[in-house]
Amino acid sequence: MLETSRIDRIRGCLLGLAVGDALGAPLEGLSAQQVATHYGKVKNYVDGVQAWKRKPYRWRLPGLYSDDTQQALAICDVLLDRGGVDQEALASRYLALADAEGAFLGAHRGIGRSFRHVVADLRRGTSPRWTGQTRAGIGAAMRIGPVGLFHDDPAELLVPVMEASVTTHRDVRSLAGALAVAHGVRRLAAGEPRDGGLPLWLAADVARDEARMADAGYADVVTAADRHGGAVPRALAHVETLLEQPRDRAFGALVEEANRHGAEPECKGPTMGFPPACVPTCLYVLMTTDSFEEAMVEIVNLGGDADTAGAILGALAGAHHGVDEIPRRWLDGLQNREGIEKRAIALAHRSADGLAVPDLVATEVELNARERAHLARHAATLRGANHVV
Repeated sequence: MLETSRIDRIRGCLLGLAVGDALGAPLEGLSAQQVATHYGKVKNYVDGVQAWKRKPYRWRLPGLYSDDTQQALAICDVLLDRGGVDQEALASRYLALADAEGAFLGAHRGIGRSFRHVVADLRRGTSPRWTGQTRAGIGAAMRIGPVGLFHDDPAELLVPVMEASVTTHRDVRSLAGALAVAHGVRRLAAGEPRDGGLPLWLAADVARDEARMADAGYADVVTAADRHGGAVPRALAHVETLLEQPRDRAFGALVEEANRHGAEPECKGPTMGFPPACVPTCLYVLMTTDSFEEAMVEIVNLGGDADTAGAILGALAGAHHGVDEIPRRWLDGLQNREGIEKRAIALAHRSADGLAVPDLVATEVELNARERAHLARHAATLRGANHVV
């Protein structure tokens, strides 16, 4: 068997993030039982119409990713343009997407209430250092994969992860979740083994970086460190104890552990958008499956915050398995595959010279138009069906 190269792991990570996001986006907000009722087992891109017939705003163009990947691509562009994470430059890219198309949300797709507040604060001129929400959301972790690819020295990862995260999230659990994914991507893209020690290594990585946040200049920014510091490292370490447990018991234990760390509202499922739940669950699924496809099918069929869980696990599994293990049907059906892959190659070389990476805003505006045309066709089909006697 040929050894997977570093560049193929990097391509696998970024494409895997987008694939997982696109697989999960139409399922976001459904329970595992609802997913099964509407779709059986999801093994390919769906458009959401079956589950959301009365909510057209939840329909999706098959193979189109959400804001999770959009924000990851924005980070890619900043890394390549500035040679690292520049907080002001990243905020400008978020605003450029928001200012496209003449609507408040612009070209952003599927963003939540917290990000809406961030955009509003940035428009008012608030520094991106202070726009982050103080709830323990998962948004920083969903997009952070490119930082773990670009900065492969563990000692240098804390500051770029914080700079890429505090604009939207300041709770220590959110920041620790992003650190966990970045370190996981870093380790797996370097070819480190996916063995039983991985959860413990990641727990140690995050605990070390949490302890350094204040000295790195973030003491005034990070919230809830006094109450919930160490939550994510403990939840990650807990994964190692579950690897031999039956599936149902392990998922129940992951939820129980997450609820020990202040989930609001209480976690009902393992893929809720709460870092001590979702990130360890993605790690558990990575550790207990044999292929990229098996891992992704399992995680998105759990429902919950399916797009974000798909993006996180897609980044980790893609970094481990490499691009050649991503099913061809998923790559062929992925919208903007070429733009994503060019950014991955650029990250591998730390330069976009000669690659003609497509403009992010223009691409996302075009994809939105494509999605609107798809949804209009679906709506017309449904109206026609309702008029059949």
